[in-house]
Amino acid sequence: LNAGSHWYCMRNPFRMLWTAFIVEIARKLPPCGFKNNLLRMIGVKIGKDVCIVPDAVIDWLFPELIEIGDGTLIGGSAWIAAHSIGIDEIRVGRVKIGKQVMMGSFVCNEPPTTIGDRAVLGIYAYINKDVPADAFMVGIPAQVKKDLKEIGYLKEFNENLQKWHGKRL
Repeated sequence: LNAGSHWYCMRNPFRMLWTAFIVEIARKLPPCGFKNNLLRMIGVKIGKDVCIVPDAVIDWLFPELIEIGDGTLIGGSAWIAAHSIGIDEIRVGRVKIGKQVMMGSFVCNEPPTTIGDRAVLGIYAYINKDVPADAFMVGIPAQVKKDLKEIGYLKEFNENLQKWHGKRL
């Protein structure tokens, strides 16, 4: 009667249980390399210095379709979905999150989605289309409110971060 009742035809139920187990453990962990390695173990492609805050949810059915770029911050209770189930369809698609993206809390996406480098997604944003690089998007559905390239967002931060890393190393 609905597409959601046939999810097991798309993915082995035992594999789904395993990935769900790993995702649920990762949800409760603080941002750390161990958490990122757990998610890599189930197929998520994660760059370096990625910070995934507790309670962020990664797709259980198709984690291998998710790619998160270097230096990205994912807020609490954000949902990164590589599939969407409706009454008469199951939509599956790749999710590519660029480098230095900041996803606020409770952000969720509709697959397939590409989020450009250095984009900022405001709290509760619903991403149902591709996000350009250096865009600030908010709302349901999310809309571009500002082009961050115009104001040099992250330039000063990155310069200071490089100085800090230089002193630390």
